[in-house]
Amino acid sequence: MKCKRGSITIYLCLTLTIILSLFTAMLKSIRTAGGRVIIASAMDQGLFSLFAQYDKDLLEEYDLFYINGGFGSDSLQMNALYEMVSHDAMYSLDPYGHGNRNFFGADFVSGSITGYVLATDQTGNSFVDQVSEHMKSSLAASGIQQLSETINSQSKKMTSQQEQLKQIISSDPISVYDQEIASAAPQEPGSVPVQAPEEFPAETRDINPIELIRNIRKSGTLGLVVKDPDALSPFKIDSSVMSSHRTLNRGMGLLPASHSGGTDKLMMMEYLMEKFPNFTSSEITDGLSYQIEYVIAGKDTDTENLKSVVKQLRQIRAISNMIYLYFSPEKKAQADLAAAGISSSMLIPVSQPVISMALLSSWAYAESISDVRSLLDGQKVPLVKSDSTWKISLEGLSSFLTSTEHVTQSSSEGFDYSWYLRFLLFKQSQAKLTTSAMDLVEYNMNLINPDGHFHIDNCVESLEIEAVWEIDYNNYNICRNYSYQ
Repeated sequence: MKCKRGSITIYLCLTLTIILSLFTAMLKSIRTAGGRVIIASAMDQGLFSLFAQYDKDLLEEYDLFYINGGFGSDSLQMNALYEMVSHDAMYSLDPYGHGNRNFFGADFVSGSITGYVLATDQTGNSFVDQVSEHMKSSLAASGIQQLSETINSQSKKMTSQQEQLKQIISSDPISVYDQEIASAAPQEPGSVPVQAPEEFPAETRDINPIELIRNIRKSGTLGLVVKDPDALSPFKIDSSVMSSHRTLNRGMGLLPASHSGGTDKLMMMEYLMEKFPNFTSSEITDGLSYQIEYVIAGKDTDTENLKSVVKQLRQIRAISNMIYLYFSPEKKAQADLAAAGISSSMLIPVSQPVISMALLSSWAYAESISDVRSLLDGQKVPLVKSDSTWKISLEGLSSFLTSTEHVTQSSSEGFDYSWYLRFLLFKQSQAKLTTSAMDLVEYNMNLINPDGHFHIDNCVESLEIEAVWEIDYNNYNICRNYSYQ
């Protein structure tokens, strides 16, 4: 049998061709997979670079993380945000500017912003969330609990006092009482208060301040409680330019989670008290000085805001003081005795109950004036008075109201002006507190930088961008987002 020699060259070539084909396919697959990873990383890098450009003044002053999307203009510059992300994404792949020379052959084709969240979206949910997170990190859990208990318990006590006054008025429909108190606690339908006599005999006028109270009400309360009315801030704002009075920009695509937590309102209240001045604050501002009062009253001038707050504080104190007098046997007896003398001198004995209640109302009014004076002077006033904390005697009522001297008594009991402001803030809705806080942030940021054209509705908290990239002549879509939350 004759043997024949053979060669494996052709076999090996064929085999090697198959192996090289598999290796090439594997290499392309690895390059494509690596390219997709690197373009995702580039998109993240572009977003990280953008969000690193947060407004530093906003963070320093108000502990808020936002990009100022206005870039010095009044309008939101979304194109500028997009350009910054795409530019930084490409730069991360080609930092030396040599063109499309990255190993994976990735190239940016096109893209667009598909979603973003602004500070003012959904009544400021993003703003509320950042405020709550900041205040929770500032206040310990025990501090939050104590704040909540104090605000809720004292607010319930105020409500209870109003209900008590309603019962007093309804049980004695002929009583003459403070008209402003009556507006807070109306009479039952059909009951008509009897007006106090216009004049009283001269020998009893020194202990009868009813007519004096009427005249004082006409002139207003602010001049009675402020030491130097001429020193009050005359500043006025144009509320029409505030964020709460104009049409705001709106985000798209991404929606911040809605907030209904019970602590969010308390955190917003504390944030307002921490970041913004009030009448008793020591800091001096160039613009609106009584900013907490603005949150409560919403007027255009410092004076009007303070006047509104003083009126509300006087009402709170008058209600509490009236209840104390009515249920104090000693002071009620003093008022009854004085009223008996006045009614006898007028030869109208049946008017004694009416005059007695009018005296109690005037007495409570005068004490409330003294209380508000003390609060504005930085003193404390207890929410519910006692014999030891009551200041004004019935005999000294008229002299107190006509005196121009502001004599206050310091007390270690009760709450100061800031705490009474907290009670008034607690009466506001969560939405009102949030919109007012955003108003003040915008207002003060423009005071810091008048040429910055800062608008709170230009502040970007989250951004989502979708882009098309080309890798080896194949297009790939990628969507990435980033948020400060």
